[in-house]
Amino acid sequence: MAFINKGQEKDTRYSRIAPICKALWVFFRVLSYISGILVGLLGVMAVVLIFVNVTAEEMLFTPYMKVVEEGGVRMFDVRLGNGVEVFRPYDDVAMTSIKGAVYAGLFSLMAALAVCMPVFHFLSKLMKNVSAGKVLVPDNANSVNYIGLSIMVGNPIVLLINRFFNYKLISYFVQDIKLEFDFGIDLFGFILGLLIIVIGTIYGYACTLHKEEMALVLRDSD
Repeated sequence: MAFINKGQEKDTRYSRIAPICKALWVFFRVLSYISGILVGLLGVMAVVLIFVNVTAEEMLFTPYMKVVEEGGVRMFDVRLGNGVEVFRPYDDVAMTSIKGAVYAGLFSLMAALAVCMPVFHFLSKLMKNVSAGKVLVPDNANSVNYIGLSIMVGNPIVLLINRFFNYKLISYFVQDIKLEFDFGIDLFGFILGLLIIVIGTIYGYACTLHKEEMALVLRDSD
């Protein structure tokens, strides 16, 4: 009797996913649209920034860049990411260096949003089908595979872009040492995406078996 109750509890636990998906699929669909809109807006900002010609201090419109005083000397305080914060004498920083820092933030954010956009879209599509009771349909497996593919391809690209812009930022503000760009590839996102694709493929196989079983049942009933 305890085993039966335990099995019923598991069935009840898994069945709770349907109302959750019904509540969240619109949310993720909206997130996918917002991600696409933000990518477009950031792209427009990047183009407009080309024609901006002001002083370095007037370019400080982001929270990770500011002017401070250290020992009575005015300095630029710029956070480069990865836990790196640099201080550079005010007169040694040109407007192009600040522009480079802004571009680093813009393109890094654009790359991250460009990866999130398809992930949110296919996650919304998957949740919509599950909330409607369409669980064992091949379209769901395709959505899982596309999510995995987006992560597998997009995550290494995003990390590579972040690494490159971090290198460029350090070269702008740390000019007394020799720097070289390390073209490395992060395998975690690639492996994670590959595992999701494997799970999606197994899911697709389960959908295929279910379709075949339903076809046999219908044929036997005739």
